Amino acid sequence: MDDVSGFELGIYDRIQEQVYVLLESQANQNRVRKFIIYFIAALILINVVVVILETRNDLFIEYQSFFFAIDLFTVIVFSIEYALRLWACVRNPLYSSPVKGRIRYAISPFALVDLIAITPFYLPLFVPIEFRLLRLLRLLRIFRVLKLGRYSSAFDTFADVLKSKKEELIITLIMAIIILILASSALYFVEREAQPEKFGSIPDAMWWAVVTLATVGYGDVYPITPLGKFISALVALSAIGLFALPAGILAAGFAESIQKRRTDNNGRTVVCPRCGTEFGIRAGKSLSNSKNAEENGVSEESSPEVQVK
Repeated sequence: MDDVSGFELGIYDRIQEQVYVLLESQANQNRVRKFIIYFIAALILINVVVVILETRNDLFIEYQSFFFAIDLFTVIVFSIEYALRLWACVRNPLYSSPVKGRIRYAISPFALVDLIAITPFYLPLFVPIEFRLLRLLRLLRIFRVLKLGRYSSAFDTFADVLKSKKEELIITLIMAIIILILASSALYFVEREAQPEKFGSIPDAMWWAVVTLATVGYGDVYPITPLGKFISALVALSAIGLFALPAGILAAGFAESIQKRRTDNNGRTVVCPRCGTEFGIRAGKSLSNSKNAEENGVSEESSPEVQVK
């Protein structure tokens, strides 16, 4: 009986490991993993299109059964995916505990996005909801587009850039808030007597400041006094640099992130544990300490173990 139970446990672990690899590994691992990524991504995009089309009442009434069939099929697939991820997440050392590990995984950002993607379908089955609220709840399915972040390395790159440049971005945000307060306060003191209905308070003047700093210029609120126009011109000119600054920070961050990934992929080396000789993975040639390797009589072929660096 012990042998049988051990054999069954081995099969269970192997299946769980394979499911984890298929759901969490990179797209270039195998064809099945690549197919899963493309299939889920296609379902997400189809759902977004369906949610957009459902806002047309004529299309919703005519193709309601078709839209429901797509939603049902998608929810089934997403539910199975979520259940399998929750089951196989223990293969990750971060969530190795059967209970606490799964709870930690369930409250992780990507897992919460997966849960939000299927909640609008199941919630009306357990909680009575009126029709208007039901339609609003169905619109929440648009958030399924966030699931694409799990299957695209571009989202990872963007997250890395935001993380590495968060101090610079926070500084630019503080600068924007300071300029917003100063500009709205200045226009309040200058224009409050000429336009009390538009610049009667600093919060009212903030709408003009936001529109001007965003370089939108709706034209519904604008200064009419000479001094107010001069201050408005200065604010408009400062807005150009204010928005160019975070754009430059993000561009530099993307360039650094891409260069770092290329270096990690192309600059990896293997180190001989005996003599410390470094060899390029692609070239297979010594990068340093070649004389030391010859003195110790160790070559690339004779080294039994290497350490990837």
